Formats: sequence, structure tokens, C-alpha cells
Amino acid sequence: MCVPAACNLWPAQPGQVDLPFAEQAQPHLLPRLLESDARAAPQSLDEGLEALRNRPTELEAQRPALPAAGAESLSIEAMRLLLLRGNLSLDVALYDPAIARARVGIEEGKFDAAIGAHARYAHKDLPPLDGPLVSLKSEDPALDGRCVKLTEVEQEKELVDLGLGVTVPLPTGGSLRLEGLVAQQNLTDPQRFEQYVSATRFSISQPLLRGAGTAANEASIRMARVDERVATVRTKLAALQMLARAEKAYWQLYGARRLLDVRVEQARLANANLNLVRRRVEQGITPGVEVTRAQMGSVRQMEALIVAETMWRLRQRQLKALLASERFPLRGAPMIETTSEPRLVGYDLDAEELAQRALRERLDLIELELTLLRDSFELDWRQSLTLPLANLEFRYGTIDRDQGMASAIAGKWDFDHQEYGIGLTFEVPFTNQRRRAERDALLLQRARRFATKDARALAVRQEVYDSVDLLGQNWQRILAARQSVIVAGANYDAEFRQFEQGMRTMREVFEALTDLGDAQRAEISAIVDYQVAQVDLAFATGTLLGYARVDLSPLVLPTRGTRE
Repeated sequence: MCVPAACNLWPAQPGQVDLPFAEQAQPHLLPRLLESDARAAPQSLDEGLEALRNRPTELEAQRPALPAAGAESLSIEAMRLLLLRGNLSLDVALYDPAIARARVGIEEGKFDAAIGAHARYAHKDLPPLDGPLVSLKSEDPALDGRCVKLTEVEQEKELVDLGLGVTVPLPTGGSLRLEGLVAQQNLTDPQRFEQYVSATRFSISQPLLRGAGTAANEASIRMARVDERVATVRTKLAALQMLARAEKAYWQLYGARRLLDVRVEQARLANANLNLVRRRVEQGITPGVEVTRAQMGSVRQMEALIVAETMWRLRQRQLKALLASERFPLRGAPMIETTSEPRLVGYDLDAEELAQRALRERLDLIELELTLLRDSFELDWRQSLTLPLANLEFRYGTIDRDQGMASAIAGKWDFDHQEYGIGLTFEVPFTNQRRRAERDALLLQRARRFATKDARALAVRQEVYDSVDLLGQNWQRILAARQSVIVAGANYDAEFRQFEQGMRTMREVFEALTDLGDAQRAEISAIVDYQVAQVDLAFATGTLLGYARVDLSPLVLPTRGTRE
């Protein structure tokens, strides 16, 4: 494969790459970048070892299980409220229901009645116009039977036309219209003549096949209302997912802090043992080789402490990123200190009952049900579009003409002059392929959603059953781990006393200390997994909002430029 020259960061001769940062590119580019970014001179291996040897003395000034400097306490309830009020992704999702609600109003507006009016004035200066040929019948023999041509003379006319009407769309697909008209027609030249016309007209248009009926014409409104509910469900589901992730991160931070306390205590014990061994060697009670064994154990505990500190910082950053709050920046103080303690009680749960509840309350299943309901409304509309076009129209009105406006308006209510008409428009497409194909595509999509619903219901059952089993397993793990901690603690005390009596070596003491640390780590892991399993079970049954004792409904949309 040919590599462009601009992508070759390691040319044969420096300066061949036409990139500013690579003019002097060399294979040691990455180390040079790290050195330039470092805040202090790089630390050599010997310097690092010296710092590690001095670190145990620093632990003497530390107190375990206390908040770090600049830490801020945060309970899980406060964390939930902070998440719901300040999460950027949720802020965006909260607009979706409002947008969907506005679209409902848009669709409902299709049946708004409209009032219309018009006013027109026209002036015409007409030239002479040849008229038709006519035959005269007269008592005068000279004129009788003569064929003559009528010619309109030059005329000036004025027309003033006023109208007011109301149009009402019908849910059945038709429309009603009622309008009143008043017109003044004046001939001003060559002779003044005024004439007034008044009319009232009523008309109705109604489709009989395509687009007829409330099911077809209200389908868009029903679909918009369903879309509003779907948007609300999706917003709540987004809140559920965020709450679940945040609660898991909270308990993982709790576990990281507990483990850090364990590692600090173990490193302190290891350092105390090392000092004890040194004093016993100086007194000639213990062989000198025990100092080396104690140093090995102390260094191993220090390594575990370093890993625990890093994990605690990573868990801090994980929770802060989920909260996305200015109160807790990703880097630096304040650090989050968890104050909520896990509720360590065992539960005897009916998995089948929880599965049935999940099938009723899971938001993703509710969303599928709403989508299927929307498909049924759209199917009615698509089915209507495949029918032939047949429109029935009816019009009725009264009209009167007089030389005065008042008499013209009053005269139309005598119903002496009426007009009415009825008509039918019919149209049948040759193939109607497009509309039928759209309807068939919707039918197939609906069938696929039914299959998805069945598969999703099966997956929900599996999630609930698995969550119940994992919850029970983690409870048993807590019990086993607690017993293991008790035994490991007693074993360490026994090994240490026997070391003081000269019956054990420091290697065996540190092995017992390591076993105690592993048992405590296993207990913390089991406790965290038990809390996470409760969150998973609540999410699997669709009841996380109730489990978290929070409600999404009081939340208001954030104002532009501000944050709750």
C-alpha cells in the first residue's frame, strides 16, 4: 500500500515532511513530548525507590476511613437529585416531551375554523365594443325585419365588492362554508346608474371514500398524542438509565474508598511489623533475615495501596462525569466522600411475581405498546388513502338585486331568488401501487414489532430471573466473606503472637496479613456487587424511580442560559 508523504512521520532525512511539527521528526519524538509536558524533572528509578522507602513513614500521619482533604460529603439521595437536576444529557431529553406536546397542538389545529373577509374595488374605462347582430320586429314596416348590429358605447364602471365568510373543517374530512356578499355596481358614464347585489351562500364538501371518516382524519392527532407519550416514556427511561449508572458508580466509589482504607491499614500494619522486627533484631531476639522478609511484605502492601489509591481516583472521576456538575469538577477538589451505607439485609423474592410486574411496568415494553398503537392509527390512514377519490359537494344560496343596498339586503331573505347545486367528483387511479406499497410496508413493520415485543418480553423475564439469582448469590457471598474476614483476622492475630514467641517467621505473619486483606477485599466486593444487583433488579422490573425515591414529574424545563 502506498503511504502518502504527508503521513510518513519518520522520513529518511529530517525536513522531508511538509508539516510544521515534523520538520525535525525523530524516533524519540514521544519521549521528548512527555518530558516537555512534565511539571518537574523526570524521576529516575533510584529516586523512585527512595521515595517508596520513605512513604511508610508518611502513613503514620494519616488516619484511615476519614474524608480526604477538600472532600465533600454526598449521600445517595442527594446524588440522585443532583443528577436529575444538573445532567446535561437529561436537560436535552427533557425538551422532547415538550416538543411532542407542541406537535399535538399543531395537529389539533387542522380543525380550526377560519374567518375570511375580502374587499375589492375596481374601476373600468371600457372602449366601444361591437355587439351581436339582432333582427328587429317593429310596427314600422321600414324597420320590421331589419338586421342590425348592437354596439356598446364607451362606458366607465365602478365595482365595490365586500364579503365575509366562515370555513369549518370537519373531523369527517369535509368542510362547511358560510359566506355573505354585498356588491355595488355603478355605471358612471355616459349615464349614472347604481345597482346593489346581496347574496348569502352555504356550501358543504364531503369525501365519501378516500379521506372519509374520523378514523382517517384524526389519525395524525392520535399519532401525535401517542408520540407525546412515547417521548415522555423515553425521557423517563433515559432518567432511569442515568440513575442506574450513577448509583452503580456511587457504590463502586464506596467500595473503592473502603478498599483504600483497608490498604492504608494494611500498609500501616506492615510498616509497624517492619519496625518491630528491626527492634527485635537489634535486641538479638530475631534473626536478621526477618528484616528482609518484613521489607518484602511491606513493599507488597505498598503496591496494593498504590493500586487502591489510583482506583479510588478513577471511581471519583467516573461519578463526577455522570453528575456533570460544576460543584464537582473532574479533576481536583472537592473529592466526593460517600456517606450512605449499604443496607445489608437478605431478601426472599418471588421471581415470577417480579417478572410479571416487569412485563407490566417496564418502560421499554410500554414504549413498544405505544408504538404498536400508533401503527394502528397510521394503518387506518394508509388504508383510507388506497380508496378511490369520491367527493360530494352541495351548495345553496339566496340572492337579490336592487337600486338600494338596504333593499337588496332585505330582499334576499324573501327567498324569491335562490340558487343551489349538487355534484359528485370521482377518481380511480390505474394501479394505486404507491399507496398500497406504503400500506403493506406498514403492515410488515407492525408484524416485526409484534415479534420484537415477544422477544423483548422473553429477554425481560430472563433479566429478572438472572437479577434475582445474582442478588441471592451476592448475599451469600457477603455472609461467606464476612466469616472469612473473622477467621482471617483471628489467624493473623494468632500468627503475630506466635511470631513474638519465636514460633513463626515474618513471612508467615505477612501471609496471614495478606489473607486478611484479601478477605476484606472480597467482602467489600461482595457488598458492592450486592448493591449493584439491587439496582439491576430494580431496573429490570422497571421500578428504579420508586426504588430511588425520586419522581421525574416535578422537573421543569431549564431556562435558556441558566441551569437548575
